[in-house]
Amino acid sequence: MTSALLLINCIIGLQDNVIDELKKLSEFVDVYRVQDTYDIIAKINAGSEEELQEITMSNIRKIKGIKSTLTLVIVKHSQA
Repeated sequence: MTSALLLINCIIGLQDNVIDELKKLSEFVDVYRVQDTYDIIAKINAGSEEELQEITMSNIRKIKGIKSTLTLVIVKHSQA
């Protein structure tokens, strides 16, 4: 299993639409609206890095309102 954090820049005013569309995709674990350089941070799980890339290119980047994304693949998960 491959997990990643997806940082998303949105067109102003379309953040809620993007969040609604992301929540429809079963691969997403958590979706947060934030205030800073990025508008949304989402955690996604996929079977492999290749599957993660396919989900990002085929599903996520086609969502209306997304200007850009940055994918941070999680290499190690540790408890706080």
